[in-house]
Amino acid sequence: MPLSEGTIRSARIPHGKNQLKISDGGGLYLLIKPSGRYWKLAYRFGGKQKSLALGVYPDVGLDAARERREAAKRLLASNIDPGYVRQQERYAQRMMSVVAATAVVAPPPPEEPIAASVGDEAVAAVENTPINAVPASLESSEQQRLEDRRLRILQQLIRANGYMTNEYLLQQGLDTTGHKISFDRLRTDLAWLSEQQVIRLETSDVWVATLTRHGLEVVEGRLWVPAIRRPEPAA
Repeated sequence: MPLSEGTIRSARIPHGKNQLKISDGGGLYLLIKPSGRYWKLAYRFGGKQKSLALGVYPDVGLDAARERREAAKRLLASNIDPGYVRQQERYAQRMMSVVAATAVVAPPPPEEPIAASVGDEAVAAVENTPINAVPASLESSEQQRLEDRRLRILQQLIRANGYMTNEYLLQQGLDTTGHKISFDRLRTDLAWLSEQQVIRLETSDVWVATLTRHGLEVVEGRLWVPAIRRPEPAA
């Protein structure tokens, strides 16, 4: 029977017990202990029984807990372990905290007059150089890395079960090939690949990419899409 706010507030741990578990259905339950009341979600993934913490009551109310249950179920429907997603989120938060704590802002260099020995023509050349100018060789190198990264994403999908995987696993795979990028950059790549119709993209809480027939042909070298590196021919 689904829970109500009244049922939750009136629930008490039975005498002689150290906790009480009351269920709302769909795997969602409230674990009542002397230390507090904790929302949990019981679920199975990979043939194993697992549980996921969804918050502390009353900071997380009944409606909010149900919303979190449904979000976790959407991940499970996409063959994604919500517990793994939670671990990745916590890791990202820890890394952001470390970066923020260790960041050092360098003071601006003191303004100094240009040495008199520098000729007027040299000064004019420096002043007229755009601050965002990038050498052509660097632009070419970055474009090559971008094209290679897009191919690596497609190659991961062709090896995935059902030609489908999520952004967390894609990022891990890219790390092993020397492409360490942020989730924002990865999502930009995935959105572009989706526009080229080489992947199908599901953009819920966690993005899930599925290789299309066109994407399969690109990986196999049967089709070429500009700005995606051509795969090496099989020996």
